[in-house]
Amino acid sequence: MKNKNVRGILALVLVTALSFGVIVGSKALSENMGENADQTAQAGDKVLEELAVDGAEHIEKAVKTENGYMVTVRTAGYGGDIVMNVSFDETAETVTKVEVTEQNETENLGARIAEPEFLSQFEGVKAPVWLPGMSLESGEAAKDELEGAALQDGTYEAKTEGPDQSGFTDQVTITVADGRITEVNWDALLEDGTRKSVMSENGEYTMTEDGLTWKEQAEALAAALVENQSLGFLSMNEQGKTDAVSGVSISVGGFINLAEQCLRQAAGVEEAETVPQDGTQADAVSGATISSTAAVKGINQAYDFLQTVK
Repeated sequence: MKNKNVRGILALVLVTALSFGVIVGSKALSENMGENADQTAQAGDKVLEELAVDGAEHIEKAVKTENGYMVTVRTAGYGGDIVMNVSFDETAETVTKVEVTEQNETENLGARIAEPEFLSQFEGVKAPVWLPGMSLESGEAAKDELEGAALQDGTYEAKTEGPDQSGFTDQVTITVADGRITEVNWDALLEDGTRKSVMSENGEYTMTEDGLTWKEQAEALAAALVENQSLGFLSMNEQGKTDAVSGVSISVGGFINLAEQCLRQAAGVEEAETVPQDGTQADAVSGATISSTAAVKGINQAYDFLQTVK
């Protein structure tokens, strides 16, 4: 009987000790997790103040650290939401680091926005940032605004501000008669005036051996716009290409941007907000226009938020 009592007491002591250990361990883990949560974009940064983000669109968290600021931003990508931690220096104008913490973009394509090769280009640059040909207004919002708008008769032209990496400057011309789009032309010119359409026709600019030439594809896009009388039909995938026009395999982002500018002129609609004079131009992940643009917009959303609270 005595041995049973002793064993019972020992068991009670053991259970009590284990319970105490679990409580202490849980408390330590909780404190450690809380401490880690306060460590922001750059290792060793100490959080000085948590900033209020109530009502701030796309912003999930923002803190002031001993070296600047860190903003957690959520923005829409191609495959779903992209969540990033964007760190800035004390001025809240220079990006010091960008981390992608959550993304569901296409593997080996849009998902490459999370790789150092893409993200490292933002370290030490002035915000806002932009990609070549990028508008600060979403393409869908711009197309919705122009849908059904009354067009004034005339000929309207838009061109890119400078040549691309191959030396071509794109230009689109749209003619409106009796309130309808009657003619669309898309071409690209070298500095000496040589046209991409002529080069492709002569075999000097080729993309595939058996597909349509660049000129034929540009003409097919132009004809589709005349037929549809708006850009609403022309959707892009992550590579900046479309399935809306048969036989067209070239990137159509440049055509859409310039055609939109022409239609804005014809409709008398105020120009979409363009990239600012200040800031930094960045490079997109090759073939992942939508994902790259989403990441850049996320950085700008973090920057814009800080300008309202710093």
